[in-house]
Amino acid sequence: MKYKAIIFDLDGTAIPNNFNGIPSEQLINTISNAQNTIKLCAATGRSISMAKDILSALQLKDPCVISAGTQIINPLTDEILWEVTLESDDVKEILKICTPYPYEVLVRNELIGEGGTAALRAISGNINVIYVMGCAENDAEVMLTELNKLNDVTAAGVRSWSLDKVDLHITHRDATKEHAVSELLRILGLSKDEVIGVGDGDNDIHLFAGVGLKVAMGNSTNKLKSLSDEITDSVDDNGLARTINKYS
Repeated sequence: MKYKAIIFDLDGTAIPNNFNGIPSEQLINTISNAQNTIKLCAATGRSISMAKDILSALQLKDPCVISAGTQIINPLTDEILWEVTLESDDVKEILKICTPYPYEVLVRNELIGEGGTAALRAISGNINVIYVMGCAENDAEVMLTELNKLNDVTAAGVRSWSLDKVDLHITHRDATKEHAVSELLRILGLSKDEVIGVGDGDNDIHLFAGVGLKVAMGNSTNKLKSLSDEITDSVDDNGLARTINKYS
């Protein structure tokens, strides 16, 4: 089958999983050579403030999913093409659940250091995503259990940039990567079977649910590998570039 688009994660897939990760020259060149034959879109938990430099380095032209599945943007102009926000009452409940913990809470496009603990945050207006940064695993498990009891909220734990820590991505229940990918395919005019998804973390399970062919990176979690159709090389060995070359 001829695939028409590849949707891929950033951290751990297109770049090493650290705050200052950058794409390899091989990946940049591969994307440049492939963009005339296949659509290439990122799908990342990062907000635009934390993703912009990477999207620019990759020179992506097609719409991209950002902010944990809450927004689709034009990467050339930053125009928001689609967005889902949290209910204000749910934002209050989320902060209440997080208040006993000392972790930094970020909203919208805030960068690390611009937030504060939930106990200190006074948040209003339209909130598309809430991040709780650098949580201890035990605390993350407790918070995730409570957060996912909220009817209109979904929360996922992802590997933090801090060693052995977990970041929480909290969104409206209709704003996961799966929901965003479905909307992205509508924008692109493509069917699920025409699209490849590439990821490395458990939060990419939602990405896999929205595509036809599921490709896990060599550095993926065991759970994601078990759900994949193929396993490519690790991010350090340019597995994403290999997949793009194979299918473009």
